Amino acid sequence: MADAERIDRQRTALIAYDVCRRALTPADPARRAAMQPVLDAWVRLIATARGAGIPIIYTTPVSRADGADVVMLPTDLSAETGVPPLTNGVEGTPEAGFPDEIAPRPEDYVFLKRRPSAFYGTGVAELLHMLRRDVIIIGGGATNRGVETSVREAFNRDIASVVARECCWGGDAAAHTYSLDKAMKMYARIRTLAQVTAMLGA
Repeated sequence: MADAERIDRQRTALIAYDVCRRALTPADPARRAAMQPVLDAWVRLIATARGAGIPIIYTTPVSRADGADVVMLPTDLSAETGVPPLTNGVEGTPEAGFPDEIAPRPEDYVFLKRRPSAFYGTGVAELLHMLRRDVIIIGGGATNRGVETSVREAFNRDIASVVARECCWGGDAAAHTYSLDKAMKMYARIRTLAQVTAMLGA
């Protein structure tokens, strides 16, 4: 592999973006089966990150049970669908937690997130600065919403992003594909899980 593709482990962190039970292990059997390959990919990526000794940062999307912090701004999508722009899990419920297969360990970092970006209002940017990490590996869902928002914000903060393709998902297949193949290529490197592993020298 070319040196330009290598990732310095000492400068890198993994962001497991919104890998909560609600997304990866939903109650509906058909949806759960469809998400199984993504969960499997996350099991492999997190194991690789642990083996490489890089910090793992989890985010989970939450709102208060009373809905006081739910985003109600008017958007075209909310007008079309009749649902708020963001539909987070309820803070403190099991669905806002993480599947057992990829559950955080004591040495990991977990942030509650109320907006699409992994950075906005979370403390993730401050943590990366404190740890002296200016490269992130990221995946999650929805690809074209939260992951892309986070990658764009990372770019604005001079943080290099590598997106793990198999670890991303989205309810809109066309938007998911466009985000990976077109939109995010200006702001990040989009790589397969095998390529990410090789980039880490793992």
